Amino acid sequence: MKVNLFIEALASTHAITFVDKKLVGDPLDVKMFEAVKWELHEMHDQSSDTAEHDANVICYVNPIGAKNSKYRSALVRRFDFTSALMRMSVICKNQIDG
Repeated sequence: MKVNLFIEALASTHAITFVDKKLVGDPLDVKMFEAVKWELHEMHDQSSDTAEHDANVICYVNPIGAKNSKYRSALVRRFDFTSALMRMSVICKNQIDG
């Protein structure tokens, strides 16, 4: 499966989470994530196969419908937005090519 790196970056650089099965976070982050049509799988998500999870991973994201192809990106570390620095960062690992 070929994935556009720009779309993968948009799907990975956010600070959203699920609350009562609904995506919450900065409204711009939520809309951006929904627009790229990827799925978020958090580590406490009981529908996920926990045997495959790395203890260092916050969550996984993958294109909708690509879960069975094993294409996903792991969010390893999130540095939240800092007003003084005017930036946020996310460290990700592509599960296919590392």
